Amino acid sequence: MRIGVFSESYEPIINGVTVCVQTLRDELCRQGHDVFVFAPAYDGFVDPYDRVFRFPSARTFLARDYPIPIPFSPRIRNSFRKLDLDIVHTQTPFLLGILGGRWARRGGIPIVSTNHTLYAKYTHYSPLPGSVTERIIVTHMRRYYNGCDGVVVPSKITHDLLRGYGVRSRIEVITSGVNDGGPAPTAGDFRERMGIPSGAKTLLYVGRLAIEKNLDMLLSAFAVVYREDADAWLTLVGAGPYERPLRDQAERLGVANRVVFTGLLPRAEALSAYASADVFVSPSITETQGLVVCEALSAGVPCVAVNGGGTPECLEDGVDSILTPNDAAAFAGSVLELLRDEKRRSAMAARALKNSVRFSTSEWAAKFIEFYSSVIANCKRGET
Repeated sequence: MRIGVFSESYEPIINGVTVCVQTLRDELCRQGHDVFVFAPAYDGFVDPYDRVFRFPSARTFLARDYPIPIPFSPRIRNSFRKLDLDIVHTQTPFLLGILGGRWARRGGIPIVSTNHTLYAKYTHYSPLPGSVTERIIVTHMRRYYNGCDGVVVPSKITHDLLRGYGVRSRIEVITSGVNDGGPAPTAGDFRERMGIPSGAKTLLYVGRLAIEKNLDMLLSAFAVVYREDADAWLTLVGAGPYERPLRDQAERLGVANRVVFTGLLPRAEALSAYASADVFVSPSITETQGLVVCEALSAGVPCVAVNGGGTPECLEDGVDSILTPNDAAAFAGSVLELLRDEKRRSAMAARALKNSVRFSTSEWAAKFIEFYSSVIANCKRGET
């Protein structure tokens, strides 16, 4: 099968969408399919994968770390026409998603899209009032996804949300894969390089440092944990616009010397960070799935997560994780339970590793091929 993927998040940017696109691309290619990626240009970056078409891009003050694609290129359009694609798969409903959809429809190619993000939860980035921005986003998402032949979501909660928006297109729940069946990652000397004592009890967060990730609550919870357990440390892997306020909050709470900000890490080093942790912490309530908790389970790390968004669908409360209310005291209490009970924590870690087989990348890709084939067949019959 020949598949065209349009994504505004792509390497060298590191985020959940990029990881999903790269992982799916690699697994589809491994299974014998041809994948062509359409993404924004990134200054100075040379693609290790040769089937990539890069659109001119620009930086804006709203998202300095993310190049915004300029969705116009006669050269790329001509190349697209010659690829003889079987299906187009967009990763956002915005600039490149709109362009990919337009090119697909003009070429008579079926189009599917993945909804990775609860966009209506990000209205704080807009200069317009939140309620106005949310209405605009929901209206656009409804129109865009209703123009697709199929939509993929990683969780049932996202499926229900899109139905609530008025999306009538076929929606398929396909949980993202992160586990390739290889051995669990090893910590190596990660702690030493980060200045964390070997005997410390470490909590790990991986993700964007942004206000919608609920990190204020996490730091407040960690301050409680630290007061109860002086061996506790918190590592924050990632970068984003909220880093400075988080550093300031850590200072105010008196835990700045126990909170490690690593910035963005290469993929291999991020995997070492997972393996170095005793407990993975997930405070966000805006995730469609919570890819990072799947990665934590695959590293054999139990999770403490807020019971909100799509994250709980990937976890088994009391088995490989503890789900808590969105409350700092409750969150801290659950973390302390695991830190104080090494036997329980070890049992949960073993179950986490065992349960992570649910996130097989090969099975994930196979489900996509089945979905693509079904959509293509429906389009040939005049069904959508």
